[in-house]
Amino acid sequence: MKSIKSHHKKATAGWIVLVFLMTVASAPLFAQKKNQKSPGGYHGELDFPISWKSYYSYAQWTQIMHDIQKKYSHLSDIQSIGKTRMGRHQYLITITAKSTGKHEQKPAMWVDGAVHGNEVNGITCSLYLMWYLLTRYDYDPYVHDLVDRCTFYILPGLNVDANASYIEHPNTAHNPREPFRPEDNDGDGLYDEDRTEDVDGDSEISVMYIQHQDGEYKLSADQRRFVRVQDPEEKITRFLRIGSEGFDNDGDGFINEDDIGGPDPNRNYPSGWNLRVGNPYPMSEPCTRNAYEFMLDHPNIFAGFHYHNIGRLIMFVTPPRQERSQIQRADQYLRNRERYEEYLKKKREQNKYAQVFDIQVREGYEDDMDVQAKIVQMGARILKNYRPVPTGGMGQAQASTYDMLGAYGYLIELWGPPVFAADENDDGRVSDEEYLKWIDIELNGEGWVKPHEWEHPDLGPIWIGGTRKKHVYRTPPARYIEMEALKNAQFVMYCASQFPEVDITDIQVKPVSHDLYWLQVEVTNDHLYPTASDRSIKLGRTEKDRLQIKTSSNISIVPVLKGVPKLSPIDNRQECIPVRSDEIEFRLRGEDSLKFCILIQTKGQKGWIDINIWSQHGGTDRQRIEFKPRP
Repeated sequence: MKSIKSHHKKATAGWIVLVFLMTVASAPLFAQKKNQKSPGGYHGELDFPISWKSYYSYAQWTQIMHDIQKKYSHLSDIQSIGKTRMGRHQYLITITAKSTGKHEQKPAMWVDGAVHGNEVNGITCSLYLMWYLLTRYDYDPYVHDLVDRCTFYILPGLNVDANASYIEHPNTAHNPREPFRPEDNDGDGLYDEDRTEDVDGDSEISVMYIQHQDGEYKLSADQRRFVRVQDPEEKITRFLRIGSEGFDNDGDGFINEDDIGGPDPNRNYPSGWNLRVGNPYPMSEPCTRNAYEFMLDHPNIFAGFHYHNIGRLIMFVTPPRQERSQIQRADQYLRNRERYEEYLKKKREQNKYAQVFDIQVREGYEDDMDVQAKIVQMGARILKNYRPVPTGGMGQAQASTYDMLGAYGYLIELWGPPVFAADENDDGRVSDEEYLKWIDIELNGEGWVKPHEWEHPDLGPIWIGGTRKKHVYRTPPARYIEMEALKNAQFVMYCASQFPEVDITDIQVKPVSHDLYWLQVEVTNDHLYPTASDRSIKLGRTEKDRLQIKTSSNISIVPVLKGVPKLSPIDNRQECIPVRSDEIEFRLRGEDSLKFCILIQTKGQKGWIDINIWSQHGGTDRQRIEFKPRP
């Protein structure tokens, strides 16, 4: 415990310095031009300065949230959506322009980071999006429009107990992942007592070896790795691999056999839940339950981003697929595969980011599949080296976002091994030799634990090392964080920019007789997303779009007979949807328009007609016609 306390003191002292620097620099030293239109101009970066080349502790990043909210209180609010098992608050920031309406009345984007404890670059990406939206609001017309029209609910850290441990204490690249639910893995009546621990005090968890004549490992020629002995007759110092650093805390002769317990939090959500990985029951963990209940209570959430690592993937939730037998699936695969690959090849001759998915969805879900394909194609364009991949359930957050709430769900696997930079022979993988060269050249050698001797209190003389350091594999080195965060913020904002927006785009009045007129109204949604997902309609979690007509007392709506009226006997394109009363319900798809026809009767004098359109996620529009009958 002593070492942990001293670590906290160091972190706190560092934070005091950071706060001081931020306070001093919070006022830019030169006059700033608002509503910037030049890509070479200032966009608010120094209005609230933050270094994005660092992983912040729980205390630090939650303080950043509170400080930025105070500065931009007209655009944001902060709240705790609940506490975790260890009593930490899960802070969520709501971002929207309060002057343009209430947050719950606008289409919303949900963003969460680090449902897995060790995937803390998701925290950074979430914080960066928060910072980008708030600091650029007064300078960037694109951001200004998004924050005026949409709401962003951002929960930077979801599994904050494990997140805090990963950032603030020595850990492996893969641990801890789970919430801190106590478990007795070795059946000795004690809970989580034999965890991985930093034996040599270098703030990294590496691998322990012990010198032994029957060992399968030896030191490499450069003395930086432990490699397998290939020649059984080779006369060389050999080592046995013990495992990750740790102590035998309970004296049972084993090490690291009772680590931090709990279910996989991204298998704890209700959609596709199963006992094997999501135990003991759906939403058993406070951190997942708090997040899910917030989303459930906010039906204005239209899409959700869930940040993970590793692998540079855009995992999007596909609608329910068409049920087929195994034989049917195999037969269709063989018949369609060659044609599918040829079609994709042709598409990519025109656009190298083109995406085509050989997926047959159930009837009624076609629009969701089409729009997802378009969205992730642009995601591949924005993120550059990320690959779109369909994903499903198994108790995952993104699946529940779609299956249970009817919102579009995306799981982003951030970062990944430096394949593109380190793969020198272009074989799609990075060998240890290539990895070390990348570390030496791009990280100046700081990303590797060199093998060294150590005296272990339980094992005696051992060797430790020969592995990557923590922030090299799953989470990027600090110098790469901002690059990843910026690209992902741009993708989130692009998706929000494509939220539906309804407009009355054309109104025409055509006479029929001396007192009868056809009123033709065109309503358009020129954004990619429909006004409601297919799934939300199936779930009954969305209201239909509505067109309402109000008139002055001298104008009335004439009910028309069933059927579709034609305003022109020779032009079928003039067909439109008849409105038989003062209101009609409908649904606008993405990049779509509908025409409505209303038969009206006048009493001769001047009057007016108000045309109103309302959409739960697509907003409203209103136009008035001052009506002047023919003389």
